[in-house]
Amino acid sequence: MELVQSRGSGRIRAGFQRLFATPAMPPKAGRALFERPWPIVVLLALPAAAMMAGSDYTLGIWMQSFPEDLLPIAHFVTDLGEGVEVLVTTGLLLLLSALVPVISLRRRVKAGLNAVTAGAAFIFLSVAGGGLLALVLKYAIGRARPVLLDSEGYLSFQPFAMHSDFAALPSGHSATAAAMALSLALVFPRLRALFVTAGVLICVSRQLVGMHWMSDTLMGWAVGAAFTYWLAHVFARRGLMFRYDDFGRLRPRRTRFAPARFFRRSALRSA
Repeated sequence: MELVQSRGSGRIRAGFQRLFATPAMPPKAGRALFERPWPIVVLLALPAAAMMAGSDYTLGIWMQSFPEDLLPIAHFVTDLGEGVEVLVTTGLLLLLSALVPVISLRRRVKAGLNAVTAGAAFIFLSVAGGGLLALVLKYAIGRARPVLLDSEGYLSFQPFAMHSDFAALPSGHSATAAAMALSLALVFPRLRALFVTAGVLICVSRQLVGMHWMSDTLMGWAVGAAFTYWLAHVFARRGLMFRYDDFGRLRPRRTRFAPARFFRRSALRSA
């Protein structure tokens, strides 16, 4: 038993067991309204439905005349929405954490390592889960992409066609962008504006490259955001990574571990 606990893999396994266990606390009363999944979906579904009624078509016509000289920039931004860099980085952090023999570390260092592991797991699961959920929904709904505007129109649906041309709603890149932006913003709240801005730019780029209607990207953001906040509440109710402040908003759990101070002291001792 001690050997298992001394290895990071055992600690990570225990963390996931805790994640899927019965919540340690009931749903918090008075949670922030726009940090709840369903209000987010409803808030974005209403303008998305209005756009389907007409403005999607206008935007589709405009997208066909987007300057070709600017397309490389739009493609660069849109490629960020695949989430590969974030998934690889957080996956490596989880792998490295599993290799650390935590039994030899001080209590504060263990707490810091636990916080890093929980944060990496939350971001990884948010991005992967939000993207997979959008993938299932888009093939089930089967909306035609803007490239088929002339032949199919802007409100053509072929549910379960299982073809990429009929996989516009919701936008998978936008769902992944929302999951990346909001999961990073929850873990690093001081950089919230930077992450959210980057996520919005990725959503806009999906229209500029002609892959999605505006309503697709709105609903993609709704799916990614709703999944991320749902997962954050799952973590918070189990005492993992997050806590609730006095206003019912999600906040990172405090840790007394200061990485910069730790590495500075280690360097002085080894000098």
